[in-house]
Amino acid sequence: MSTDDPGNLFRVVPGPPRLALPGLVPVYDLYVRAGAELLNQPDALSAELWLSAQLGELGSAAPDRAGLDKALGDLVKVLRRAGTPGAHAFLAAMAAVGPEDHRAAAAKAASDLRGPLLPDPPAWLGELGSAIAVDACSIQDGTLDRTQYLVEYRYPDGSGHHGLSITLSGGLPVQLVAVGDMLGMRSELRRVLEEGEVVVAGLPLPLASSTLHQAFSELAEVPAAELTAPFHALLLFARHRLSLLP
Repeated sequence: MSTDDPGNLFRVVPGPPRLALPGLVPVYDLYVRAGAELLNQPDALSAELWLSAQLGELGSAAPDRAGLDKALGDLVKVLRRAGTPGAHAFLAAMAAVGPEDHRAAAAKAASDLRGPLLPDPPAWLGELGSAIAVDACSIQDGTLDRTQYLVEYRYPDGSGHHGLSITLSGGLPVQLVAVGDMLGMRSELRRVLEEGEVVVAGLPLPLASSTLHQAFSELAEVPAAELTAPFHALLLFARHRLSLLP
């Protein structure tokens, strides 16, 4: 008898999702439970940094990029299956600022979960991924063979002034820092400028974009195992912020 027959007494109940790496189910379950932390984040910036740190842990543990890609695909399926408010927020965050190859699947899964049984999502959910680049500069310390690039961002309503600092050495990113206190950062820059410790130069956003995109394209050739845990924690955030540059 066809399953489309209204007289059919049997109904197919979806089972656990088919996973590429089923051995990682305990890890995926930890991420499902961690989704509750995401709901408690105070704003969009904190949520974006939280997601970057969570997926950075997965990236640092993956043996290679193919393995990471499989794990991310599995995670979307497991979060969809869990169906909790935290899982929905996790998927919505991945859809907005997650790895590009998995955003569409995450968006579909998040949409599938919306319904009257889920509470209203955090107020900041709609702001995820909407930051705008507003300024950039280079910071050169003559005693070091490194150049720091600082790009400033705000959300469309003018709130959430923050920055991304990327330090290059030999053309490769060697340090990533998310700057939440831009007033403090500017005060520190004024101090070191007055003391003659660094040279700060304004940078047009298109030039910052071409310089940093080139650096990150070369970073793609570096094995993930050679990157530190703090670097992994901000890698997704940095890639998203660079995608916002002209």
